[in-house]
Order: sequence, then C-alpha cells, then structure tokens
Amino acid sequence: MYGTTRPFPLYRDIEDPGEAPTEPIADLVLWPGDVLYVPRGVWHTVSADQGVRSLHVTCGLQTHTATDLMAWVSEQLLTHEDWRRDLPLLAAPDVQADAVDGMRKRLAELLDDPMLIARYRAAMDGQAVGRMVPSLPYIDGLPADSGLRVRLTTARAVLEVGEDVVTLSAAGSTFEFAPAAEAVLRPLVDGRTVDLATLADTAGLVLEDVVGLVQELVAGQAATVGSLL
Repeated sequence: MYGTTRPFPLYRDIEDPGEAPTEPIADLVLWPGDVLYVPRGVWHTVSADQGVRSLHVTCGLQTHTATDLMAWVSEQLLTHEDWRRDLPLLAAPDVQADAVDGMRKRLAELLDDPMLIARYRAAMDGQAVGRMVPSLPYIDGLPADSGLRVRLTTARAVLEVGEDVVTLSAAGSTFEFAPAAEAVLRPLVDGRTVDLATLADTAGLVLEDVVGLVQELVAGQAATVGSLL
C-alpha cells in the first residue's frame, strides 16, 4: 500500500490523481480467509507468491458525498416553479443576476434544515433495491393461507407513521396504508419473517385484509412470501 495522492477521489473526478508514490507505507501478507479494507484513494498493488495460484474477490463500497446530497436536493427543488423555469441565457445581466439570486434563496432554505442529511438518508434507504426473490407459485395472487410467511426483500425499508396514513418506502417504491397497517408493517420493517396469521392477530385484522396488503407489497417487489422462508 502506497498511500494517497488525492484524498477522496471520485469515479467521475475533475482532476487526475497524479503518479502513484514509489515508497510503500505498508507491506502486508494475506492468508486464506483474510479481509483487507483499502480506503478510497489509496494506491496499492497485489501479487501472489511465485509459482502459487491465488484468487481474491474485490467488493466496492458505495459511499455518499456532498455531491450526491446536492443532486438529491436539486430534485427536491423541482417543486418550485423558479427551479423549473428556463434559464434566461440571452437576457440582460441584471435579469440573469436576479434569477441566480432567486435560486440561491431557495437553495439556502433547504440547506438551513438541520435534518437535511437525515432526510436524505431516509430517502436513499427507501430507494435501496432488495434481494429479489420470486414468490412462487403465487404469481397471480396470494391465497388466504394463514401459514404463508412474509418478509421484506430489503433491510433498509423506512416506515413513517402519520395521523391519517402510514407510509412505507421500500425497494424504490412508496406505499400508503391506513393507520391500522402499522402493526402489520412494523415487524416486517424490523427484519422479521412472519406468517400471515400472526400478522393478522397482531394487527387485529381479518386475514383477507392482511393478504391484500401483502399482495400489494409483493407486486411492488418489496416483499416475498412462501411457506419455507
């Protein structure tokens, strides 16, 4: 490992990181079963012992940067007309300055929110695609089978409970249900695998209502069902 020449480089960067350092800062030997974490931007080389076969798997970790946050913020600003309006590219300088000033004020309003990063994190969790598992053989609908077990396809679902509606964000979709659905969704969001009968008993709902809710989640690829989950 040779250290870094550009801290926190990006996949799409604006500057070349330069030449790699020539003097290593660490020389490590990995054995079967070892895991080595290499921070982003650290130059490194890998070689096997002479005459020895070696196989390793590299797993990249997706992080979030201020650039990602600002891209999400720009999407939130689309609710404002002045951020959807055409830019005054051919207007007089004072008109262009006024347009920029208006955009700056809208942007400042969002950036002043102390919960902005928390909101961004929740939004990203709700978009995280889960491990897709087909709910065979229940392609055309779920039977009212109390023994069928249910689990979400993602471990990063977000449940928001309001006065009149319960909102579940999971696998890139958003679902809205009546408040009574919270008791059905809560154990699923907590990562549990639960049978339909237990969900119905916990929520005080009839089995058919729970089946209808779960069917909606399955159709949105946010949940999977089966007898052996």
